[in-house]
Amino acid sequence: MPEVARDAVPRIGLLWRGDRAADPYATSGGERLVPLITALRRRNIEFEPVLYQDDAVDSVRAQLLALDGVLVWVNPIQDGVDRSHLDALLREAAAKGVWVSAHPDVILTLGTKEVLYRTRGVGWGTDTDLYQSAADFRARFPRVLAKNTVRVLKQARGNGGNGVWKVELAEPASGADEPGPDAVVRVRHAREQEKAQSEQLPLGAFLDRCEEYFAWSGCLVVQPYQQRLADGLIRCYFVHGQVVGFRHQWPRGLLEPTTEAARQPAPATFCEDPGAPAYRVLRQSLERWMPRMQQVLGLDTFALPAIWDADFLYGPKTPAGDDTYVLCEINVSAVWPFPDQAVEPLIQAALARIASFRASR
Repeated sequence: MPEVARDAVPRIGLLWRGDRAADPYATSGGERLVPLITALRRRNIEFEPVLYQDDAVDSVRAQLLALDGVLVWVNPIQDGVDRSHLDALLREAAAKGVWVSAHPDVILTLGTKEVLYRTRGVGWGTDTDLYQSAADFRARFPRVLAKNTVRVLKQARGNGGNGVWKVELAEPASGADEPGPDAVVRVRHAREQEKAQSEQLPLGAFLDRCEEYFAWSGCLVVQPYQQRLADGLIRCYFVHGQVVGFRHQWPRGLLEPTTEAARQPAPATFCEDPGAPAYRVLRQSLERWMPRMQQVLGLDTFALPAIWDADFLYGPKTPAGDDTYVLCEINVSAVWPFPDQAVEPLIQAALARIASFRASR
C-alpha cells in the first residue's frame, strides 16, 4: 500500500456516493458542495472529489491513501445500499494515517438513534426506551402502548425518515391489560405521503414488520410523540462543538392528514445565523448540554465530526409559557445542505484536525 502523503500542504478529499466515471462537479454531490468547493479554491487549498462505489473499493482506497484527510457525505441507506463496505474502507484509511470525518466509530457513537437513549439525561431528553433485540421489543413494547400513549419508534440507523413510525392503539387498552397480538394499532410511517391515511393492523403483524430493523440497525428506540410537531423542527448545525447556524424545518410525515397543520402548505425554510434571536434560548441550552453529552459519550471536541447537526422538536411549554426542546435525532453521515456561514469554520477545523492528526502519528 502507498504511504499517506506528508507534504507541508495538506490534501483534502470530499467523498460522496456516485459514478466514478462521471464528472464529479456535475453530480448532485458536487452541486451541493459548491460553496465549500469555491472556498477551498479561493484559499488555494488542495482538494479532490472522491466518488465512492461499492464495486470500486480498490480504486477508492488508492485515492484515499494519497490524501491527508477526507470529509464524507454518504447516507446510512441510499439507493438500496448501506455503508458497510465504505465504513470498512474508511477505518482502514484512518488506521493508515488519513484523517476521516466523520469516522465510522464516531458515527456509531453519535450518529445513530441510540444516542437518544444514552443522552436522555443531559437536558434534552424525554421518556426514551431502547430495545436491543426483537424478543425484547415483543416483550416490552405492548406494555408501553397499554399506557394509552402515542409513541414514535425509530430504527437505530437510517435517514430521511426510514424506519420511523408513529404508533398508537386504535382503541384504549382495558384497565391495566396488556394488548395482545390481535389488538389493532394505528401506525404512520414518516415517509408516508402527507395526504395518505394512517394504516391499521394487528399489533402482532406490526411487531413482525419491525424485526428487520434489528438485523440492519441493531436496535430500536422509542420516544413519546411530541404534540407540538406542527410547530416544526429546529436543526442546529455544528462544526466540532461550535454552533454555526440554524434552520427551522417542517416535517409533515407523522402528521395526521385530517389536521389543520397537515392541510396547510409548509412554511419556507432557510438557514439562519448562529446568533439569530429566535434560537437564543436553545443556543444557551446547548452550551450547557454539549459538555454533558461529550462526557456521556466519551468524545472530546476534536473527535466530534467536522460538520454535523442535531434536530430538536418543541416539547411541552413550561408553566411560565416558555419553550422546551427535545432531541429528535443527530445527523452525522451526510450533512447537506449546511449554512454558507459554516464553510470557513469547517475548512479551519479540517486543517487544524489534519495538523493534529499528523502530529499524533
